[in-house]
Amino acid sequence: MERLIKTAGLNETGGIILGSYPDFTTAEVSEILGPPSDSRAGRYWFERGIKGLKSILNAAWNQNQYYLGEWHFHPNGTVEPSPQDFQQMKKISKSEKYYCPEPLMIIIAGNFQNYILGVYITDRKLNKTFQLAEYTEEVK
Repeated sequence: MERLIKTAGLNETGGIILGSYPDFTTAEVSEILGPPSDSRAGRYWFERGIKGLKSILNAAWNQNQYYLGEWHFHPNGTVEPSPQDFQQMKKISKSEKYYCPEPLMIIIAGNFQNYILGVYITDRKLNKTFQLAEYTEEVK
């Protein structure tokens, strides 16, 4: 993600999170994908595209790796999810297409040298998003 946010500069960016569930209480992240080529971004917004994701997700599924959620970058912003972030995660948790009733969301705020990472989970049954962790990193 550091490489991707460095490349993005002052624009938002993002992608999807792949991984597995070794038990019923843990999601294990195995891969972070960058934005598909049809993604669009600006200083204060990001729309993740879908080009190529179906084949990537099918290949991952065959290796017992699954869609776990989304990540994106708020340049020089906060890790607090926006109203659109909350809405997107609730929509994903209820969608039959994603097979992900409790999607993760990772938000990175700051810049590639000094950033905060927030981790959230949305619970479909409670229709609510919860913060799981916050992590600060200064790259030297």
